[in-house]
Amino acid sequence: MAELEVRGTGKLHFLFKERNWPDPLLYKFEETLTADELREKLDIPADHVEVVYINRLIKPLSTSLQEGDRVTFIPPGVPTIHRFNLGFYDVKE
Repeated sequence: MAELEVRGTGKLHFLFKERNWPDPLLYKFEETLTADELREKLDIPADHVEVVYINRLIKPLSTSLQEGDRVTFIPPGVPTIHRFNLGFYDVKE
């Protein structure tokens, strides 16, 4: 069974705390799944996620996840200067 780390930032950090999830949340999986499928399995609404980082790189939500990946979901509403510094000011999927 494979395992990866999941984190949420901004508003999603509070959602994780509300659900009493540890930081990071260790998620075990047997079948290949994408970041978007992981979001669905964690019951995180699609409109709560604007960007996903996988191993500190911005990736499409359609990216397949691997054993040991570190996944961070970023919600919409990050201020402009931070969007630019984080590298997703003009990200198109």
